[in-house]
Amino acid sequence: MEDFVSDETGPMDQPRTLPGTADGLLDEILPEGLDWERLVRTYPIPAVLLAAVGGFFIGRRHGPALLAAASSFVTAEVTKNVSELIGRQIL
Repeated sequence: MEDFVSDETGPMDQPRTLPGTADGLLDEILPEGLDWERLVRTYPIPAVLLAAVGGFFIGRRHGPALLAAASSFVTAEVTKNVSELIGRQIL
């Protein structure tokens, strides 16, 4: 995931990778010489299955917190979009 940011040193079209993104996390966890992107392109079905199993276990352990975070994000986005549509701020 890339965010486009602006600071005094450059324009807004320069992508910045956030430290908490999946790429950053995978780069920290996996060995430096492992090209995981090539492995995913070469073996897409096992990669999806591994991600599904990992997501299942993460969901079982942290499900309520993930659900609360996701619903909070969705609520904020819907409120922002509705506010923009009708042209005024909604609480």
